[in-house]
Amino acid sequence: MKPAYWDEATRVLGRRDRVLRRLIRAYPDIHLKRRSDPFTTLARAIVGQQISVKAADSIWRRFVAAVAPGARSVAFPKLDPRAVVATGVAPLRQCGLSERKAEYLHDLAAHFQSGALDPKRWRKLDDEALIAALVAVNGIGRWTAEMFLIFHELRADVLPVD
Repeated sequence: MKPAYWDEATRVLGRRDRVLRRLIRAYPDIHLKRRSDPFTTLARAIVGQQISVKAADSIWRRFVAAVAPGARSVAFPKLDPRAVVATGVAPLRQCGLSERKAEYLHDLAAHFQSGALDPKRWRKLDDEALIAALVAVNGIGRWTAEMFLIFHELRADVLPVD
C-alpha cells in the first residue's frame, strides 16, 4: 500500500530537483511499502544487527526453520511470537544467534505475546510514543525504532539524527 503522502511528496521533490524529477518519471510505480508484519520485521532487524548481510541471511533462514518450520517464504514469513517464546533461548542459539540476540528475540516475542506491543494501537500513537514503546524491548534502540517507523509504519516525518 502506497503511503498517503507519497504522491504529493514526489510532486514537490520533482519540482525542486531535476535529478529527482528524472528518477521519479523513470520509476513512477516505486514507493515505500511494507514487506512483512511488525513482529517479523522487528525480529529480522534484531537478527541483522552488527553482522554482515550474508551472515544475517544465513542465521535468519535457520531461525525461521526453527520457529516456523512450515513457512511458505523464508525471506518474508509471518512469524508467530508465541512460537518464539515456546522455542526458548537455547534452541535459538543453535541457529547461530548470540546469547544476547536470542534473549532479545525472546523479549520481543514476549512483548508481542503479552500485548505490551500491540500494532492495533500504534496508529493512535505519535512517533515519540511508538519509539518509546519499541525501545522498551531489549535489543531495539532508537535508530532501529526510527527505521521501523520509516520503512514499516511508513511514517513521513521521522528524521533519525543519532
